[in-house]
Amino acid sequence: MRAPTAATLLETRGLSASYGHAQVLFGVDLQLRAGEVVALMGRNGAGKSTTLKAIMGLVPPRAGTVTFEGHEIAGLNPFRIARLGLGYVPEERRIFTDLTVFENLEVGRKAAAGEQREGAAAWTPERLFSIFPNLAEMKGRRASAMSGGEQQMLTIARTLMGNPHAVLLDEPSEGLAPVIVEQMADAVLAMKAEGIAVLLSEQNLYFASAVSDRAYVIEKGTIRYEGTTQELEANDQIREAYLSM
Repeated sequence: MRAPTAATLLETRGLSASYGHAQVLFGVDLQLRAGEVVALMGRNGAGKSTTLKAIMGLVPPRAGTVTFEGHEIAGLNPFRIARLGLGYVPEERRIFTDLTVFENLEVGRKAAAGEQREGAAAWTPERLFSIFPNLAEMKGRRASAMSGGEQQMLTIARTLMGNPHAVLLDEPSEGLAPVIVEQMADAVLAMKAEGIAVLLSEQNLYFASAVSDRAYVIEKGTIRYEGTTQELEANDQIREAYLSM
């Protein structure tokens, strides 16, 4: 693995985790640097989502370290990790379906976790609507009336209301229509432009290549590859072995 740099924001070293007696992560090393987007790629069941959950404290690490902005966070509960400024968007769309879009965002504001980064403006619904214009058009609509892709956008927007410094994004393009995938890519790039680092788990290489600076490939809970997304696109051997492409 490459040596960490001064700009490293999030880093795991030797991260291992289990579900009961079944070990699913084996010494995962990865880094997320300030202001970059990194994709964690692999097939279903490879360990992508579990890695994000272990970082976020949703799955207790069995071994290894997780460092975020100089804080050791392995073993902390998810609320404390969020308070340090690490946002998490699960694959499942966790929204309040009986509330409107605007009300969902207000819930995110009232539960705001992360402190504002120096020089960064606080997130407001109006600021988010510039990134998610579709949400602006339906801000008075109940979330239950939204499509799956729109609900995913709302989940991300509500997470941003917590002013995170970095976001873990689990399978953002999974099951979405192509036009929504394009909007999702625009949203990730907008987050990057705002200085928010993003670690996303993904199977779609085309989506990952459109938004990511670097990529890791995970298989059976072990990192098998690290490089730029352009290098991954050009590496037929890795893609065929671990991504079925």
